[in-house]
Amino acid sequence: MAGCEGQEGGWRAFLKKELTWKKELIPIKAIQFLYSAGTNALFAYLTLHMQQLGITIKEIGTIYTFLPITSILGPPISGILADKFGNFKLVVLVSLVLTVVFHVMLLYIPQRPTNSLTMSCGPQGHTLSWSFCHGCHMDSDNIDLQVTLQDCELHCESPSSDLVMCLHDTNSSDLCTSFDLKHQITLNGTLTSWMDEDMCGHTWHDLQYESEMFHNLTCPGQCPVECQVKGVPPCHLPDDPSQSYSTFWIYFILLMIANFFMSSLFTMMDALTLAIVKQHNGDYGKQRFLFIVGMAVISPLTGLLIDWHEEKVGYMDKMPAFYLGAGLCLMSALLITRLQFSVDRASEHFIQDLKQLVIRPEINMYLVMILLMGSNWGFIESYLFIYLGSLGASNSLMGLTMTVGSLVGLPVMFVADRVVEKLHRPVIFIISFFTYTIRHIGYSYINDPWLVLPFELLEVFTYQLMWVAAITYCPILAPKGLLATITALIGTIHFSLGKGLGSLVGAHLIANLDLPTAFRVYGGISVTCGALYSLLHFFYLKKKIQAREKELKEEERRRGAGEGRPMLDDQTVPSPVIVGKNTADSVLRKCSIS
Repeated sequence: MAGCEGQEGGWRAFLKKELTWKKELIPIKAIQFLYSAGTNALFAYLTLHMQQLGITIKEIGTIYTFLPITSILGPPISGILADKFGNFKLVVLVSLVLTVVFHVMLLYIPQRPTNSLTMSCGPQGHTLSWSFCHGCHMDSDNIDLQVTLQDCELHCESPSSDLVMCLHDTNSSDLCTSFDLKHQITLNGTLTSWMDEDMCGHTWHDLQYESEMFHNLTCPGQCPVECQVKGVPPCHLPDDPSQSYSTFWIYFILLMIANFFMSSLFTMMDALTLAIVKQHNGDYGKQRFLFIVGMAVISPLTGLLIDWHEEKVGYMDKMPAFYLGAGLCLMSALLITRLQFSVDRASEHFIQDLKQLVIRPEINMYLVMILLMGSNWGFIESYLFIYLGSLGASNSLMGLTMTVGSLVGLPVMFVADRVVEKLHRPVIFIISFFTYTIRHIGYSYINDPWLVLPFELLEVFTYQLMWVAAITYCPILAPKGLLATITALIGTIHFSLGKGLGSLVGAHLIANLDLPTAFRVYGGISVTCGALYSLLHFFYLKKKIQAREKELKEEERRRGAGEGRPMLDDQTVPSPVIVGKNTADSVLRKCSIS
């Protein structure tokens, strides 16, 4: 009985210790929450915003392919400036503010014009007019086409009539067969072309609907009706506004600059947190807990806000996500101005030791594995929302997908290290590849967007456990003195280069196949990678890794490791180097988060 009471008291003391926040660390927790929520709101809807502006899938793939360049360049440049001027806080604040400024500037890029064909209809008849006129439109004279009318609207201040179209079987306007235009309707007919100065278009006759023939088309109501017409081939000319690349290039340049500062910000914020944690003898993982909470909370909130806004304005507009993210980031900037902290400089012999990363095969294969894992992550990050949009998913559901993955990961953070040590890291990597296969193929067969949520639960294996295994593999593989470097390198490869590779390959797959087939093909790629890595590990790498682990244990035994110091590798904070989107996961070591 006394033993039970002692055990109960031990648990009570343990929970009290774990759940009590140090007063000095509350500001950094608030900063982590606000900065995580703000940056996730800024970049979560970038792909959909590009589509909103008329940027094509291939162009989106091109943008995401080049973005890793800025992710690689930004952090070292900002780190050099911080060391040169000795004002780390200033560099952090500049990175944060400019991240906000350049992301908000994306909202003011003009939408790519579309050369659309619009039907204007009234009691006297109808006409089809092109938004951009060229003589080539006359080539569609007296040709038979199947045309679809959609997105019909009444154009008057106080619409009182119904959205109705009449098809007449004679020239008489009194007798007609009426159709409700609230839904799209497809007709066959003959087009007669006309051109008048800067205007050109067509009229329609000899109409056919469900085997019935009609002579003319009118709209009997008092309000004019306008519908978008699909099915008439447009002219593809250099001077056609819809062929302009200005929207793409402006977006490309601004997003490259924005990503330069955001990637710098991720790394700087990681170093800032490490400095504060070291200064107050705190635990890094607990600060990151708030980072994940911020990411989980902001996603559904942003989705609901966008749904409300788009329902109010009546068209696709991702503006609320940008302004919400900007506001949260600026709030974190205000808190940063109140912090007092210092950052130690990196080793002067850092560059000389880098060559060891090139000559050790187990490190090279590990980095290739991380690249392939990152390409799977990048493919899903870039194209899952587009796929869900094609299934009719709401913005709130898209946001919920991110929340589900984050919330499931929260309790896992407390046991992840024990699971990794039990199963061993290479097995976790293999499980992650095969789980990516299940996610890819599962997505491709859903027809209800809500069915995406069970597959999002699998992010526990493809990200949470995988990343703990990846980070805690670094002390085993890293050459002496290069732990921070290899930790930074895998973040760059996974979150930057891997995402670029996944976006590029995905863009070509989608352009040549379709979205479901592209997901199935990537599922095949993932299972192949998992099988190849399994063979490489069990027949080649396993002995090398075991020898390295034995060597490390012997070194730890000789040094008398485990004297209760904080889990910061060298009692120094390394200069900022990129670790990627979830940089601070790098503090996970060979023990559970405490």
